[in-house]
Amino acid sequence: MARTGIFSSNKSLLVLVACICFAIAVLTTAGLVSFGKVDWTNLGLFFGFLSFIF
Repeated sequence: MARTGIFSSNKSLLVLVACICFAIAVLTTAGLVSFGKVDWTNLGLFFGFLSFIF
C-alpha cells in the first residue's frame, strides 16, 4: 500500500521536523518555554540538512 499525501516522503517529514525544531528554538530564545540544554537551532539545521540529502 503506497503512502499518499503531504507526508508521503522522508524528505517532507524531515523538513517538518526541522521547522518544528526552529519554532522551538524561537520560543526558547524568546523565553516563553524552556527545554533544558538542547540546542534546537543546531538540531533544526541537522534535520534540514538531512532533508536535502534524502
